[in-house]
Amino acid sequence: MRSRTLRTRLAGERGSVLITGLLLSLALLMVIGFAVDVGHAFLVKRQLASIADDAALSGSQAIDLPSLHKGHLQLDPEHARTKAQQTIAANPSVTGQVNATTGNVTVTVTRHVPTILLGLVGLHTLTITAHATAAPRAP
Repeated sequence: MRSRTLRTRLAGERGSVLITGLLLSLALLMVIGFAVDVGHAFLVKRQLASIADDAALSGSQAIDLPSLHKGHLQLDPEHARTKAQQTIAANPSVTGQVNATTGNVTVTVTRHVPTILLGLVGLHTLTITAHATAAPRAP
């Protein structure tokens, strides 16, 4: 008699709504976590793009004056690199690389952002990168 009662309980659907509700709640939490963290990542990407643009523009203002007096508009690569790196250094949570030639300055900035809710599924940080290039132009 006891085995018949256990078999009857296992065959019934009682409690299945609770399990389904828990699984759907977990899936909903993951979707919300994804939306929150991706939205935050887009905001950080926009900030990084602004920092990269600022660094590239400040580097592109390092005109090589002796060449300019000879009639050639070009950059002083070392000075341009230094100015761009100083701009990046003003943002302590950002790392960056600067490549400067006589024609342009290219900046790449990177930031590691901790996730808010995606850490629950094992994704603890996002690496976000932005690039910018600037060149001097004659007025």
